[in-house]
Amino acid sequence: MKYIIILLTSLILKEDVFADDLNRKAWIGILAIEKNNQVVVDSVIPSSISFHLGLKKNDTLKSINQLDIHTIKEFNAIVNGIYQNEKIDIHFKRNTKLEIVSGLTVSKPLFKPNWCNIVYQSLMVSDCKLRTMIYKPIKKMKSAAILFIPGYNCGSIESFSSNFNGRLIEHWVQNGYTVYTIEKSGVGDSYGCKSCYDVDLENDIQIYTAALNDLSNLSYVDKENIFIWGHSMGGIIAPIIAQNKSIKGIMVFGTVFRPWSEFLLEMHRVQKPLTDNLSYAETENFVRLIQKVYYEFFILKKSPTELYQTNEYKNIVESELEYKIGKDEMWGRHWRFWQQLDSINLASSWQNVNCKVLVLHGQSDYIQCSSVEPYLITETINKVHPNHAQTIIMDSMDHLMMNSKNFEEAVSNFNSRAYNKGNFNMRIVHETLAWLHEVNQE
Repeated sequence: MKYIIILLTSLILKEDVFADDLNRKAWIGILAIEKNNQVVVDSVIPSSISFHLGLKKNDTLKSINQLDIHTIKEFNAIVNGIYQNEKIDIHFKRNTKLEIVSGLTVSKPLFKPNWCNIVYQSLMVSDCKLRTMIYKPIKKMKSAAILFIPGYNCGSIESFSSNFNGRLIEHWVQNGYTVYTIEKSGVGDSYGCKSCYDVDLENDIQIYTAALNDLSNLSYVDKENIFIWGHSMGGIIAPIIAQNKSIKGIMVFGTVFRPWSEFLLEMHRVQKPLTDNLSYAETENFVRLIQKVYYEFFILKKSPTELYQTNEYKNIVESELEYKIGKDEMWGRHWRFWQQLDSINLASSWQNVNCKVLVLHGQSDYIQCSSVEPYLITETINKVHPNHAQTIIMDSMDHLMMNSKNFEEAVSNFNSRAYNKGNFNMRIVHETLAWLHEVNQE
């Protein structure tokens, strides 16, 4: 479960500025990977401070501002505390030579496309101040709006411009919809927040609940036409925050319905032969062992540390739960995140949603991997609210909304930046816009 900023000329209106006092983070410009228990530069973004200081691919990062770096989590925590116009010292190893470079940081460039106006604001959630980016249609005084909830990972909303999320947002905005995005805890320009890796699912739900309330109070939003988009894990949060709210509709893609511990077993049966080249007999042996681990983790609520102390589980807890001594991170979030996820009764959540729902499923989505999930969501809703939900299954659509003809091709394409940049599947745009237009007319 592991996963450039483009500057365009534009007509910049007064709204394309900061509308709050949230300080801008520094643009470090390093895309790093963890390799052999070290953090290695994978690429450097042109015009960033790291580019100007001469950092290159395959440099091993040793410390930043005298703070040692051994893991991606440490790297992210350090750079997340550095702001614009601050001095930075980077200590790194190139081949066998240790080097130190220093400079003054610059701020991240604002994304200013020519197809919309972007309002940079912030939102207080508890003691945490979070960056919001609101995409507004050009020359439209008031519009329907979509709260955008992405998957579970801790990536910044400012990365959307270079991935599938940005493609979807662009088409929606060009067709007259305002789109509201918000950072997760500790990500991007967020201030006074715990790291995304240290908070749990309840924190994410709290953030998106606050975001929905904020969106509903914007003067340029049509309060009678507010929608929620949930991709992957975002599709689990969507029905939870929609409870007792005046929502026109929910769209979800690549999400799940069953308890997480139950879904994972099916996911392993599909993925292990594809990603780890296991035979189906070997996969079944693996599933039967990890089922016992999942029972103790999800049902008995044991921590990974407790599970690691069981000799039978030690190796699988290290390899599959990604356990390291003294580390609370599991699959890119705190281990409590996944226990809370498994405890959610999604049948109850969806049954209590009283709005139109569009459930999208990609036939090549080996990550979500099951057509049972959209079927159960749709049936659960329609048994209580007849004709409120519909499912659309899309051929050659993978989890990243790209063209992949089957699971095998999707696995091959998953980590290909070139492929993911140029093969966006436009059917998801057409289906969502057609549905939005139809629901808007009701």
